[in-house]
Amino acid sequence: MKFRCIIVLLFSLALMLNGNAATSDNSDLVQTLRAQIVDSPDSVISELDKIEGQKKPALPTYQINLLRGIAYNEKRMFSLVERYAQKALADDSISAHPKAHLNALTLLSVAQSYFGNYQGSIDSSIKGMELARKEGNKAAEYNILTTMAKTSFSMGERKRGYKYLDQIISEGSNSTEARILANVSAAYGVKIVELYADDRFAEGLSEGRKRFALIDKIDRIGGSPAGFTDQQRAYTYARIASCAERLGKSDEASEAYNAFMATDYAKNPVGRVYIMDYLLDSGQWKRVLEFTAPLYSMFEGTDTINGDYHSLLISDGRAQAGLGNYREGYGLIQRAAAIQDSLYMREKSTRAQELASVFALNEKELALVKEKAKSQRKHILFIASIGIAVLVLIILILVWRAYLNSVKQQRIAAKRIDELIAQRPLEADSTPENQEDYILFAEMQSKIISGALFKSPDLNRDSIAETTGLSRAKVSQLIGLFTNLTPSEYINKLRVEYSVKMIQEHPEWTIDAIAESCGYVRRATYYSHFNKFFGISPAQYRKEKSKTESKDEETE
Repeated sequence: MKFRCIIVLLFSLALMLNGNAATSDNSDLVQTLRAQIVDSPDSVISELDKIEGQKKPALPTYQINLLRGIAYNEKRMFSLVERYAQKALADDSISAHPKAHLNALTLLSVAQSYFGNYQGSIDSSIKGMELARKEGNKAAEYNILTTMAKTSFSMGERKRGYKYLDQIISEGSNSTEARILANVSAAYGVKIVELYADDRFAEGLSEGRKRFALIDKIDRIGGSPAGFTDQQRAYTYARIASCAERLGKSDEASEAYNAFMATDYAKNPVGRVYIMDYLLDSGQWKRVLEFTAPLYSMFEGTDTINGDYHSLLISDGRAQAGLGNYREGYGLIQRAAAIQDSLYMREKSTRAQELASVFALNEKELALVKEKAKSQRKHILFIASIGIAVLVLIILILVWRAYLNSVKQQRIAAKRIDELIAQRPLEADSTPENQEDYILFAEMQSKIISGALFKSPDLNRDSIAETTGLSRAKVSQLIGLFTNLTPSEYINKLRVEYSVKMIQEHPEWTIDAIAESCGYVRRATYYSHFNKFFGISPAQYRKEKSKTESKDEETE
C-alpha cells in the first residue's frame, strides 16, 4: 500500500511539473473542471457525461477521457483510471497535444503499477519519457524515471531501480533550473530510503551529504516554493540520523537530529514524524511518545482506519515496550493489527464498489453502441460483433494463460521455500578444511537460532560478537566463509526463514504481525528481504500454502 501511495503522489507531481495539461481546446473549461477534481470528482464525472452527450461536445473526446481518468484517480478507482487513460491514448488526435499525451501515459503507468502490471507500467513510462525528451521537458522526464525506479524496486529489480535514480542524479545535478533540480533532489530522497531498506547505511550517509550540496544550489538559484528547501533539508537530516545511528555513529546521528530540530519543518508535529525512525533506532522512547502525543488530536472525530494512524500506534507500542510498559505496548500493537485488518476489508469493499461502477459504465456504453448501430447494415453489425467476440475470447485466453503461469510460478516458489526450510543444512556444502572455524560457526549459529536473537531489530555483527565472545572481525569471517553472506544479509536470512515458520504455524496472523515477530520494523523491508531470498512475497507464499493445505484436507 505504501508503494501505491507513493506512485499516486508521483503522478500528482508529474501533472504539476508538466504545467497545464489542457490544450487550446476550450482551456478555460478544462482548467475549471481540473480545479474541481480534488474536492468533487463525482461532480466532474457527471459534468463530463453531460458534455459528451451534447450534439457538439464542448471538449474533444480525448480530453473528456483524460479528465475522467484523473477524476477516477482521485477516487482511487484504478481499473477505471486505466480504462480512460487507454481511451484517451487510443484517440489519434491526442498526438497533436504533447502535454495531454504525456499526462495520459503517466496516468496509465500509475494504474498499471497499482494492479502489479509492472512491466506494463515500465512500458508506458518509457513512452512518456521518450515524449518528454522530444518536447525537451527534463523535469517530466526525471519524474517519470523516478516512477520507473520505484516500480523496479517493487519488482525486485533493485539494480535497475538504482540505475534509473543514478541517471537522474548524474544528468540533472549540473542543471541551473530549480524545477529540474527539485526532481534530482526527489531522486536522492528515494535512493536514500532504498539504501536504508537494503541496510546500506554508509552509502545512505554519503548520498545524504551530496543531497545537501544540491539543496544549497537550489537556494542559490532561487525560484523554489516557500519552505521547499527547508523541508528537503529536514528529510535529509532525518535519513542521515537514522543511517548514522545504525552504523553506530551516535555523535553524527545526534548532530543530524539537532540539525533536523532546527529546521522550520520540525516545528510542525507532522514534520517530526520523519525523525521517528532515528528515535526508535536510538531507543529514545520518551521522546517518541512526546512527539506522537500531539498527533492523536488530528484524528479526533475522524476515521482512524488509515495507514497513518496504524503507524502512530506501532511507534507508540514500541516506545511503551522499550520503557518496560509491556502491557500497554502490547495493547497498542493489538489496536494497530485490528486497524490493518480493517484496512484490508475496506480495500475489498472499495474494489467491489469499483467493479459495480465498471459494470454500470459497461451497460451505459453498450446502450450507446446499440443506438449508433441502428443506422448500420445488419451484416456489418454481425461481422463487427463476431470480431469483438473473437478479440475478447483471445484476450481472455491470454489473460487466463498469464494467470495460470503466474500461479504456477508462485506454487513452484512456495514449494522451493518449503524444501529449503525442511532440509536447511549448516550452510557449508561439505566438511570444511578448517574444522576449528567450522565448529566456531556452528556454535555461533546455534546460539543465535536457539536464543532467537535475530528477532531483535537491533541485532548486528557487534551484538553477535558480544553474545558469542568472538571478535567482530571473526564474526564477519565465519559468516562470509560458511554462507557467502555479509553479517547483515545473514541476519536477514535467518529472519525470513523464521517468518516462513510463523506463516505456517499462525495462519491467523497478519503479515505485519509476522514481520514484527521476526524483528522487522517496517513491512516494506520485510517484503524486500523475503523477495530477495525466495523470489516471492510473503502474502503470495501464504496464499499458496493455504491452497496446498486445503487440497490436502480434501484428499484426506
